[in-house]
Amino acid sequence: MIFPSAILIPFHLRTIENAAKIRMAEDHKRLADILAVILSEPLWQITPEIANVSSEVVYSDERVAKIEVITLPDHKNFITNDKRMATQTGPFMTLSHEIKHGEQVIGEVKLTMAEDLLLESLRSDRNRYAITAALSLIMAIAFILLVLQWRLVQPIRVLMSESDRLANGELTEPISLNREDELGHLALSLEATRQALQRSFSDLEVKNQQLLEYSGTLESKVKLRTQELENANLNLESALANVNSAQNELARVERMAALGSMVAGVAHELNTPLGNCLLVASTLEEETKNLLNLLEQGAMRRSDLSRYAATAAESTKLLLRGLQQSARLVGDFKQVAVDQSSAQRRQFTLLVMLQELAALLHSSLRKTPFTLELDIPANIELDSYPGPLGQVFTNLVNNAVAHGLDGRSEGHMRCFAQQQGDHVLIVFEDNGKGIPAEIINRIFEPFFTTKFGQGGSGLGLSITFNIISNVLGGEIRVSSVMGQGSRFEISIPLTAPGSTESNNPLLNH
Repeated sequence: MIFPSAILIPFHLRTIENAAKIRMAEDHKRLADILAVILSEPLWQITPEIANVSSEVVYSDERVAKIEVITLPDHKNFITNDKRMATQTGPFMTLSHEIKHGEQVIGEVKLTMAEDLLLESLRSDRNRYAITAALSLIMAIAFILLVLQWRLVQPIRVLMSESDRLANGELTEPISLNREDELGHLALSLEATRQALQRSFSDLEVKNQQLLEYSGTLESKVKLRTQELENANLNLESALANVNSAQNELARVERMAALGSMVAGVAHELNTPLGNCLLVASTLEEETKNLLNLLEQGAMRRSDLSRYAATAAESTKLLLRGLQQSARLVGDFKQVAVDQSSAQRRQFTLLVMLQELAALLHSSLRKTPFTLELDIPANIELDSYPGPLGQVFTNLVNNAVAHGLDGRSEGHMRCFAQQQGDHVLIVFEDNGKGIPAEIINRIFEPFFTTKFGQGGSGLGLSITFNIISNVLGGEIRVSSVMGQGSRFEISIPLTAPGSTESNNPLLNH
C-alpha cells in the first residue's frame, strides 16, 4: 500500500502543478488579448493617457509585472507600466501580441507576468495534499491491521493454542471456532482429531485395565495349575497377543498426536501468504469503492481510471503470488502421505527412464550454471513404479540446486548406478557446499528446512524418504563433507514388493 502511494502522490502533485501552469498560460494569453483590444483605439488616436488608464484594468491583476506598448512600424515606446516589477522576484514570462486597427497592424503589446503567486499557491497545495495523503495512509494501515488482528491473527493463535493442547494430551475441552471459512474447517478437523484421540485413549485405558487384571490373576493360575503347562503356555501366547495389540494401538495414537502438531505447523506456514493476500485484497476493495464513488458523482477522470488500473494490476500480481505460494505449500503437505493413486507399476529400463526425466529437467537447469550427468548401465531392468522413482530423482535434483549449489557460479551433479544381485544401487552426488554435521540426521524430517521464510517448505526429502521406504521397498543413506558436496545412496529391489495389483495404501489412497 505504501509503494503505490509513493508512486501516485508525486504523480498527482505533478498533475496539479501542470494544471496550474496551464491556467497561468491561458490567463496570460487572455490578458494579452484584452490589452490588444482595449489599446487599439488609444494607440490609433495617439493618446497615451487613455492608454495608461485602459491598461490599469489589466495591471490590477497582481500577477502582471510589466506592460509595454510599442508603435509600429517606427518601433517607438508608446507606454510602459512596470511599477510592480521591482517588488517581484519572478520568474517572469513575457507574451507579445499585435495591436490592430481594422486590418492594419499599428503596434505591439508585451505583457510580462510573474509566477510568484503561482509558485506560492503550488507550495501551499502541495503541502496540504501531502499532509492529507499521509493521514489517509496512516488511517488505512491502522484499520487494515485492526481487521487482520480481529479476523485472522487472533483465530490462528487460538488454533495454535488448541493444537499445542492436543499435543500435550489435554483432550477434555472441545475445540470450537464459529466461522464458515477455512479456519472454521480447520477447527472442525482439530475437533475431530481430539475426539478420535479421546476415544483411542479410552479404549487403550480399558485394554490396559484388562491387561492388569489378567496379569494379576495369571500368577495365581500358574501356581494352581502348574501341571497344566500346555494350557498355561496357550494363555501366555494370548496375553502376548493382547500386549502387541495394545502397543499397536499406542503407536496409532502417537501418530495421530503427531498429525495434530503437523496441522499446527501448516496453519503457521499458511499464515504469511494468506495474510498478505488479505492485505492486498482489502486495499483493492478500498480503491474500487473510491472509483465507484467518483463514477456515481460524475467526477471520474482519466487519471483516476489509470491510477485504479495500475493499482489493480499490482494487486492482482501480489494476490497471484501469495495464492500460488499457498497452493504450493498445500500440495507439498498432501504429498507427505505419498499419494500415488495414479502410479502404475510396469517393467522399464532405468537408463531410459532417467534420460527422459533429465530431458524434462533440462529446461529449468539451462537457466542455471549447473550441469547434470547420468552414468547408468543400459542393462538394468526393473519391475517397479517409474512415477514415484522419477519423483525421487526430481526431488534430489531440486534439493541440490536449491541448497547444495545455491550461490555458486558453477556446479556439477552426477547420478550413477550398478546392479547388486537382486537390488540396484543408485548414487546421486553433487560438488556443492555440503550438509553440516549438526543437521544431517534431520534432513528427512517433515518441515525441516534451512531456508525457512525463503520459499522452502521442508517436505522434499521427507517425501523422498517415504517413497523409497514405503513404495519402492528400499532404503536411502546420506553422507556429506563440508565444502566437497553431498552423496545420496539409494538401494531398491529390481522387483518392487507386492503384486502387480498392489494393495499398498500409499498407492491406493
